[in-house]
Order: sequence, then structure tokens, then C-alpha cells
Amino acid sequence: MKIAKQIPTTPVVVLSVISFAVMIVASNYLVQFNISSFLTYGALTYPFTFLLSDILSEKYSKESVLKIVRFGILLAFIPSLFLSEWQIAIASVCAFFVSQQFDVYAFFWIRSKFPNLWWLRSSGSTALSQFLDTIVFFTIAFAFVLPFEQIILLALGDYMVKIILAVLNTPFFYIFAIKMQRFLGIL
Repeated sequence: MKIAKQIPTTPVVVLSVISFAVMIVASNYLVQFNISSFLTYGALTYPFTFLLSDILSEKYSKESVLKIVRFGILLAFIPSLFLSEWQIAIASVCAFFVSQQFDVYAFFWIRSKFPNLWWLRSSGSTALSQFLDTIVFFTIAFAFVLPFEQIILLALGDYMVKIILAVLNTPFFYIFAIKMQRFLGIL
């Protein structure tokens, strides 16, 4: 399998950074609204950031993807402060920074060990990264705001949805990262 070494073009970088920022800001705003006692709307949008980083990781170098992720975080921070409570914005930026970088490293590590298991590098890196993301986010965002039991319930519900969406995103990863790259030569 060919290891990704390409440098993304400027339009790909700009579109990817803006996409990350929009998804982060939307998730930061939506996490403030509960669907149920164990789920927020932010849990439905945020997992798509991991799909995007995995699609980029399939084609581009680890360093390029990490730069895009970091710029996405920077672009999302100020709008997040205005659209969500400050602890949500801080928790989100911290969680995104840690988990997305971990996702990229895990993706490349899994690909180096199991190069033919495209589904494992996408779903596996995402499942591990989103577990880390959930712990960091819910600890920072709600540690002194909500009762411990409610934090655990929200975190478990959030993580379950993230895992379900990671599995449901697998065909999209295949279409956009594997098929399109193979047959069209584009991202």
C-alpha cells in the first residue's frame, strides 16, 4: 500500500480548516442542548471531525493533517467562546486538540501495522480518540458544574453515539478516502 506523502493544495487546506472550525463551533453550541438525560445534540455533529481527519490522513502526510487540525482549532476558538459557555469552549478546544492529534497518530500507526485493513484504521483510531475526547471534554466542561453521576451518564451516552457514528461513517471513509482516491485520484 502506498503511504500518504502528498502535500494538500491550498484549496484543500482552506476547505478542511474551515470544515473543522464549523463542525467544532456547531458542536460546541449544540452540546448545550440535551436530547435526553444522557445525550446532547453536539454528540451528533462532532464525530464528523474524526471522519474528516481520517479522510485527510489517508491521502496526506501526518504533518500536513496535524497542521490542518491545529489551524481548525485556532479558527474555531473565538466563535466558540461567543456561541457557548466559556467552559464548553475551553473543554472543547482542549479535547479536540488532544483527541484529534491522537487520532492522526493512531491512524498512521494502525495503517503501518495493518495496511490492508482500511476499516480498522478509520474506525479503530476514531474509537480510541473519541474515548479520549469524551474523558477530556466532560471532565473540563462539567466537573464543577454538574453532579458526578450526571457527568458519567452524559459521557457514556455521548461516547455510545460517537461509536455508533464511527461505525456508520466507515462507508463514507471508504467512498471518499479509498474509492475516490483510487479511481479518480482526488480527495
